[in-house]
Order: sequence, then structure tokens, then C-alpha cells
Amino acid sequence: MRNFLSLVLCTLSFVTLSLTAAPRRVHTIGDSTMSEYKPAATPKRGWGMYLQAFFNTDSVQVNNRGKSGASTRTFYETANLWPSVKSQMHEGDYLIIQFAHNDEKCKGEDVYVQNAKLRAEGKDTLTDMRGTEPNTTYKEFLRTYIREAREKGVTPILMSPICRAYFKDGKINNEGRHSLYVQRDNVQNTKDKDYVRCMREVAEEMSVPFLDMTARSQELYEQQGKEYCMTHYFNCGDKTHTSAEGGMAIASLAYELIHQSPELTELQAWTVFPSKEQFAAYAKNIEEAGKKAAFAAKGEPFEMQNAKFKIQNLEQVKGGFVPVGGQWPAGEIDEVANRYIEYTITAEKKKGLVIERITLPVKAQGGAGMNIHINYGFGDSFRGVTTIYENTALRKNKKELVTLDQPILVPAGETLHIRILPWYDSNGKPQKGKRLQLGEMKITGKRL
Repeated sequence: MRNFLSLVLCTLSFVTLSLTAAPRRVHTIGDSTMSEYKPAATPKRGWGMYLQAFFNTDSVQVNNRGKSGASTRTFYETANLWPSVKSQMHEGDYLIIQFAHNDEKCKGEDVYVQNAKLRAEGKDTLTDMRGTEPNTTYKEFLRTYIREAREKGVTPILMSPICRAYFKDGKINNEGRHSLYVQRDNVQNTKDKDYVRCMREVAEEMSVPFLDMTARSQELYEQQGKEYCMTHYFNCGDKTHTSAEGGMAIASLAYELIHQSPELTELQAWTVFPSKEQFAAYAKNIEEAGKKAAFAAKGEPFEMQNAKFKIQNLEQVKGGFVPVGGQWPAGEIDEVANRYIEYTITAEKKKGLVIERITLPVKAQGGAGMNIHINYGFGDSFRGVTTIYENTALRKNKKELVTLDQPILVPAGETLHIRILPWYDSNGKPQKGKRLQLGEMKITGKRL
């Protein structure tokens, strides 16, 4: 009997050790400054792509789920985003939360409040539903993420957003620090619409670690100077999205902030600081893995032309696509997740497909500020979202042929959704008379 009990205890000890030895996960949720990118499609790199380099892979796996264009509201309400992350979280994991860039879409106002005012005035309402007000809805969504993470036994961490490279006299200005202002009696009040302050207040209120990435990235950018930042950190055509060097720099700041937090001693124990050579090798692997893959599928060739499409929050005017109401909103810097043209292709129940090439003629009609992403995902929930093409410099009135040689496997019975997501760099003002024109999409590949 004693030997049997000893065996049971030893077995239980082994099981316990095995369970505790399983890698924890650090889940990251946020916007395009954090998200994953395909190196073959764009020079942008989210800092979340490089975070794994700072953790012992035997102890921690980083699950980077940042999404281009997401705000606290749209990330929570989109089926393949927050619900998907929650399904991947387990007790003992960590969750880093970083939002604000897209929450600012209504200049610090909540889009539902804005739409109520517009309806009362008999005006067209906004279709971009990302905007939150920092003192109210932004705070409430942060609280919701925190509560739901804790219900899963996950430790939430609030990390303030990285700065935009909005320099004035060598310093990052208020808007670059996500501190919007309202004008009252000729006095600029910078507290009313300060997203970073509001995130810090939620952290204090709910006893959550707060990592001030805004202040730390501001310090880095001002130390390096505008010229260096725009040449090395932000060479993607805008002042919001970082390049590979910029993304790596922010990831190293994240490591630094984690190590400065007295509340994250367990997480600190699993970190490593790679040498320059190790970090360069890690970054090189990301670049090489993202290059166009060679894929020689065997099967019956097929070609799909005149593909049917549907549109969401867009309308066709004079042979082109514009937002419902005909006006591109001011202040757009990235894709709008619920505004797109979508093509679908479904594999047979018993045979999968390999998409080998996609071609699509595109034209920016009437203006040079048109931008597009081409994303794909699977099923009605649009899961596994991947950006396979980006152009933030479509030439005015010049037809261009988008050619994508990036193989996509469509498993048997699955439906692939291909979305073209346009937005317009309006230079701070709503724009009319600008249209995205699309030609006939052609898809070729093989039936397996």
C-alpha cells in the first residue's frame, strides 16, 4: 500500500511538473502599430512581430493579435478578433492591451454620440464606427478587456500607444502623444481628450500594471531626432507605422518597460535580452519567412474570371467605389475593417484548392490619396486574416495591375474571402469626387 501511494504521489508530481512546464502565452491586442505584416506586401512592421525575441521560447510564446485599423470598440465587436483571442487564453497567461490610434477617429468624440448629433441636424451619419471618447467609452472597453481576461485567469497589462512622429520644434506634439484638446475661451485644455491619461486612470482604478510606452517612445524619437526617425523608424510613407528598425526599437522598449514594472516579476523571469547578432538573426528569419513561397501544387488547373463580389459600406458611383454618402472621412490612416469589396471562392467538399495567382486592375480616380489593402480570411467569421497587398500611393488616374503570386491553400469545404479595403488620405478634410475603380479579378490555381 505504501509503495502504491508513493507511486501515485510521484505520478502526481510528474503531472504537476509537466503542466507547469508548458509554455505560458503573452497575448498582445492592439492596432496596426503592433500587428503582423507580410514582408512581401509592405515595408510596415508591427512591434509585436519582434516581441518573441525577448522571451525564452521554452517558457513563453507570444501570440501577437494586433489588427490593422482596430480600435477598442471594433476589436471587441469583431468576431474573429477578441472572441478568437479569448478562446486562445488560458489561466496563467498575460494580455498586453494597447489601443488609441483608431479610437481617435472622431477627434476624441464617440462615433455613436457624433451620429446622434448628425441625425438631429438632418445630416448623413458616419459609417466608420471606430471612434471612442477617452473618458467614457474608451475607458469602458479597457475595463471590459481587463474583466474578461481576469475571468479566464489571465493577467492584463495596459500599455499606452506608441507616439506618432508628429514633430514640432524637435518635440512630439500633443496629438502625437494622443492628447487631443478642445478649445474653451481661447484656452487649450489638453486633459479632456487625453487617451494616455485615461488609460493610466483605468490601470490605477483596477490595479493593473501600466506601461507608459507613449512617454518612452517620445523620449526615443526626440533623442534620435525627426530626420533619423523619418528615415529609419517611419520609412513607410506615413508618421504612424514603423519599419523593421522602428518595430524592433519599440519591442526593445517593451522589454525595458516590463523589467521596470514591480508587478511583473514572474514575466521578467522568463525574459532574455538578445545580442545584436541574435536580434538581427531573428529579424532576418521574419523577413525570409515572409518572402514569396515557392509552391508547386499538383492537381487540375482552374481559372476564375468575372468573380461575383459584394460591397460593405460602399456604393458604386460612375463606375467606381466610394463610401456610402459619397464622402471619404477626414483623418483616415489605415483600413476600415467594415468597409470593403469582397470576392469569395469555395472549395469542393472533398477537394481543396490552391490559389496560385490573383490579378486585379485598380485605378484611383480623381485624387492621389487613395490607399488599399487586400486581405484574405476564411469562413463567415473571416478568421486567419492576412494582408497580402498594400498600396499607399496609388497614382491619380493611372491604371495599375495588381499581381499576387502568393499561394493560398483553401481546404476542402472552406470558403476563402478576399477583401479590398480602400481608404483615403484626406489631408485632414473630408473628400468627395474620389473613386476607387476595379477591373475584373482573375484567380488561377489548382484543384487538389
